[in-house]
Amino acid sequence: MTKIALGLPWYNGPDKDCYPLFFEIIEYFGRLKERSVLRNRLGAEQFDGITLPPLWKEDPLADPTPAEWDALGEIQFGWADQGGLSLPGLARELCIESAQSWDADYIFFWDDDMKFPHSTFLQLWRHQKPVVGALAFTARRPFVPVIYRILETVDPLLGGIPKYESETILDYPKDRLITNKDVGGAIAFGSGVMLIDMKVFRQIPKPWFHSTGCGEDWYFCVRCHLNGIPRYVDTSLKTHHKGRQSVWVDEAIYDAERKAIPEVYEKAYLAEISK
Repeated sequence: MTKIALGLPWYNGPDKDCYPLFFEIIEYFGRLKERSVLRNRLGAEQFDGITLPPLWKEDPLADPTPAEWDALGEIQFGWADQGGLSLPGLARELCIESAQSWDADYIFFWDDDMKFPHSTFLQLWRHQKPVVGALAFTARRPFVPVIYRILETVDPLLGGIPKYESETILDYPKDRLITNKDVGGAIAFGSGVMLIDMKVFRQIPKPWFHSTGCGEDWYFCVRCHLNGIPRYVDTSLKTHHKGRQSVWVDEAIYDAERKAIPEVYEKAYLAEISK
């Protein structure tokens, strides 16, 4: 059996432009669960010999293979919903606690202003990594990838204690799974669409997500880094992030913006705006 908690740290959502997708994703998870129950009752051999309609006909990656069905077993999914909180770090912490109380195997974080393929959970799960996210971009100009390199320094004014800063990765490797070696240092990224193995939260002491001027998801990645938890981004798995001016930000928009205003994307400037 595989238990999947849907982590919804939404302040006021889903966003009106994401509302139809919200119901479709829930319907898809329902179909995934029903089919896993049917396979369990019929037995793998009989079930795999039946020709069934696709789980989501517009998304050919949304159906598990027989080997993946074996690994997943019977699927359950449930809510880890902490809507109404204006503190995203606290909302994510409470989502994790809710998932732990249910003894979930995975938490699939899903922010209310994100659009993504129906097969996203499966595509992330297939990598079998402890922490893996989909490719995403910031919601305001200049649009940049939500992929960072963690810079480790010391603070001489505070007795040389460790200090961590971020550097935005503009030239990320496209269309593949990337990690530390691909960005020249410890990787961090956004948690708008992220799958986490719940065992991670037994390896890292609280707080897991915390915001002290930095993003709570960046802080989570730093915590993973300090505790030896590998992190990955699938840059072949595209998402759309609703821009602050109702612009859907994806790879094509990012490439066009960077070409149109290259001076805005200088690393010195990005280092300042990403703090």
